[in-house]
Amino acid sequence: MAAWRHADQMARTIPRHTAGTIRMLDYELQYADLLSFCPQWHDIFVQGALEFRASSEAPRILDCGANVGLASLFFKRRYPAARITAYEADPALFAIASGNLSANGAAGVEIVNAAVWTSAGRVTFRAEGTDSGMIDGLAGAVDGPAVDVPSLRLRDILASERPDLLKLDIEGAEDAVLADCEPVLDRVGAIVMDLHEFDPSVRQAPRVLERLRRAGFTYAVDEFVPQAWRSPVAGSDTPFPGKALVWSMTVRAWRGRRDA
Repeated sequence: MAAWRHADQMARTIPRHTAGTIRMLDYELQYADLLSFCPQWHDIFVQGALEFRASSEAPRILDCGANVGLASLFFKRRYPAARITAYEADPALFAIASGNLSANGAAGVEIVNAAVWTSAGRVTFRAEGTDSGMIDGLAGAVDGPAVDVPSLRLRDILASERPDLLKLDIEGAEDAVLADCEPVLDRVGAIVMDLHEFDPSVRQAPRVLERLRRAGFTYAVDEFVPQAWRSPVAGSDTPFPGKALVWSMTVRAWRGRRDA
């Protein structure tokens, strides 16, 4: 908490999209944008948003949407013997994540510069430079430089793996990717996902949650974050003007016992 407060105070004085380095706990960390780095640190290292109980000391983890590498650092701190592969599409953030992992005792994490998607090849990625970069053409695509990046089909990865944990933070691609992966979701032990709703006319959460149910998962939903700073918002002619129509939520899904 003290580390986060220190970083949060700094973020208020540093212009957006200014790269730098900061000391957090026993980590020396690079960042691309301190204002987006701070909530990531708070969610992961203060609130424990990615905490999970593995069945072994060496769980297999796929970190899809690695950003600057904080999730993989957390997993390695919790499970030093974990076998982790991290995927990050933005080339600049990939370079930062690679540096953060190698400089902070997690050089054994495999990190791949690619977008997790429904096909293998190339895609256009909007590299906004913070934690909002996403595949071009998806609802809610940010206004960032268009970058041609490699893509990997998650279904193919899961067909050759049995991950204990699949972490998904892929900015609006969740429905498309999980629909493609549905035949192999039974190979996944647990999922922690940031589920984004960018298009008020086509909500993906009902489809995603039903897909998880069909695949035999129990799920819990929390950490609902309205994003009233992103358009659209409820209009002035509605009963609730200004209310957020864009939001994200955390979904945790698992196999085994459904309750305590």
